[in-house]
Amino acid sequence: MSRTLRLLLVGFVSWTWVLAQEPVYILKVDVPYVGIDVSVEDPAGSTVTDLSQEDFEIYEDGIRQQIRYFSPVATPYNVLLLFDRSGSTQHKWPFMQKAVAGFIASLRPQDRIAIGTFDYELQMQLDWTSDRARALLALPELIRPKAIGGTNLYEALDRALRRGFRKVAGRRTMVILSDGRDTSLYRELITRNRLLDPLEDRGFQKVLKTARQQHVPLHFVGINTDKNLEPNMLGGDEYRNLQVVFRNSPVPQQYLNQVRVRMEQLVEVSGGRILFPARLEEIIPLYEQIGREFGKSYSLGYVSSNPSANRSFHRIEVRALNSKLRLTQSRAGYNVR
Repeated sequence: MSRTLRLLLVGFVSWTWVLAQEPVYILKVDVPYVGIDVSVEDPAGSTVTDLSQEDFEIYEDGIRQQIRYFSPVATPYNVLLLFDRSGSTQHKWPFMQKAVAGFIASLRPQDRIAIGTFDYELQMQLDWTSDRARALLALPELIRPKAIGGTNLYEALDRALRRGFRKVAGRRTMVILSDGRDTSLYRELITRNRLLDPLEDRGFQKVLKTARQQHVPLHFVGINTDKNLEPNMLGGDEYRNLQVVFRNSPVPQQYLNQVRVRMEQLVEVSGGRILFPARLEEIIPLYEQIGREFGKSYSLGYVSSNPSANRSFHRIEVRALNSKLRLTQSRAGYNVR
């Protein structure tokens, strides 16, 4: 055996031993996958539930895209309901309980549900089940008195996205009731008297990346934001409390604006949406509405042919081959961030 060949063999064996001792890392490429839900009605206004993938076309910025993923209406939905149990939402807990009861009633027999709550940490109150009676038994946990602590919203969302859907196949989504106030943002405001830029917020950037990668649409029911904090509306008392803390400075409005914008960014990258109930009584019908919409929607997905470096808004249009059908999209487009 030549000296060169012996050196090559020794090098190969040594490198094989190193690989055996070190963990294997796989480089994940951030593929510009885009998902969208669509409901369809005929000219009479009746829901159409029997279409196939071949009945649809998707266009991005006017350019036709190849449909890579399709789920018909009958495909089960796996819905994780996540509730903010922090002190700022405490007086809304009874409405959370009623909203879940209405949501459960609106789901179809084939759909599954899981329930989680969070304050400083995420707690799962109900594992995945299609048993409606079992789901209802978990409702008392939503209003059980507890010690009030901070709100680790971003970490709770990150954990729920990474772990909550393990071994869950098919259509997946999350519905979150929250005011969006992560303690880290509030702490920065109190200690340094400044609003933390989203790009500097490591916790937020982490969950934003996870939401982009996991392809689980996040649907927020946003309470106590700058869109529903006017007097006599949902969060009037909370806004007055913030004004007292910050001595009527413009900071409360800026802070709440940042909170809302971050929720909207999470919704945008995940393909969900955000709703702002003006009154507590609207929370319950909103949840029922979301449940009904899940039950009549097709899910479609494609890999964008647009370059990922383009940061402009990309408009999505889903068309039916039958021009008489009326389509309602879950979103009109997306931004590349």
